[in-house]
Amino acid sequence: MEVVTPYSKNRRHVTLIDTDVPGGSQVGMVAMVEMAALMIGDIVQCCSDEKYTSPKAMKPGLFLRRGAPKSRYRPGGSTDVLLFERGRIRMSPDIVRTQQRVDVASRFSLAFRAPLAETEVRVRSTIAERVGTGEPRA
Repeated sequence: MEVVTPYSKNRRHVTLIDTDVPGGSQVGMVAMVEMAALMIGDIVQCCSDEKYTSPKAMKPGLFLRRGAPKSRYRPGGSTDVLLFERGRIRMSPDIVRTQQRVDVASRFSLAFRAPLAETEVRVRSTIAERVGTGEPRA
């Protein structure tokens, strides 16, 4: 019997973001993995300075302003995974507490073979803080 999870069939896009540039957040290289799981038909790779009023196509070397919208999912929900360089960030305490819970289980955690609990994260809320002093790259 095959177990169907939200990650059984999906589309993925990976964007590499260099934050060690002037004006960047100085947390090193970040991989943003966008996944359109199950009911999502498409991920439109674009960004905009504010809301999605004038979306621009993604291209190498494009500067993404912190907090600016990145990508549109059509239709429904999705999952974004951010991968950071080791030692460059410290996750927010609420996320760490949720990650350590062993009193939860769901059918979606079967694929991970570990308890899995979600932390509610609102748009533009803090998920981590920078560790150390990253130096901007020219």
